[in-house]
Amino acid sequence: MPRILVADDNPLSLRFLADALADAGVEVAEADDGPAAVRLAKERAFDLLLLDARMPGLDGAAALARIRADSGPSRHAIALATTADDSAGTTAALREHGFAAVLPKPLSIDALRAAVASHLRTAAFAVHERPARAARVEDRADEDRADDDALDDEQARRAAGGDQAIVAALRGLLVTELEALPAEVAAMAARDDRPALLERLHRLDASAGFCGVPALVAASARLRGRLGDEDWPGAGMADFLAACDRARERLSG
Repeated sequence: MPRILVADDNPLSLRFLADALADAGVEVAEADDGPAAVRLAKERAFDLLLLDARMPGLDGAAALARIRADSGPSRHAIALATTADDSAGTTAALREHGFAAVLPKPLSIDALRAAVASHLRTAAFAVHERPARAARVEDRADEDRADDDALDDEQARRAAGGDQAIVAALRGLLVTELEALPAEVAAMAARDDRPALLERLHRLDASAGFCGVPALVAASARLRGRLGDEDWPGAGMADFLAACDRARERLSG
């Protein structure tokens, strides 16, 4: 049974990645930031490290550098990066830092498992794969897609490998994330902390992608476009939070 360390500061992404691998018969350890990933890698031997490129404390590249420099049992483990920024520059930089591959988020369960199996070069991963915990459901009617705030159920099911139970669980986590978001944004506004807001939007993009909420991804992009303004984007922020509230209602409905 392969041992994999999964590190991601986004609780929703961490839950998705860890559950997808565990359901395939992998022994998974979870870390919610870079320093935690480094500590686990020093304590235990892992066959593969799956590290998010952007994490507080230490980003994926810095965490990998510390793991490689240490004498711990995982210093030679294969490393894969996950990132919501799939630009050529980011991918190239992560490869230069020692990652064998870069997996763009959101990614499907099938893509995740295929990448892990390829780099572990073992048949055990596929042999132990278990069936989905819930049957696939029929695609959403086309007319729903005409609604700009519609949930993209097909995208969410593709990401979850057709497992509706995973979709429901991840969307529940996203509802919790959206409920806490206004207070987080208010704190950032009070100190005009645009870097922190950009990082928060990055995390939200990944969550929305896994859950099939394109309206949130679009609202996040619009707000990022306003952050270069001299003043804090009050009107833009109001529009963004309104979009978040509509998404929360959709997910809770």
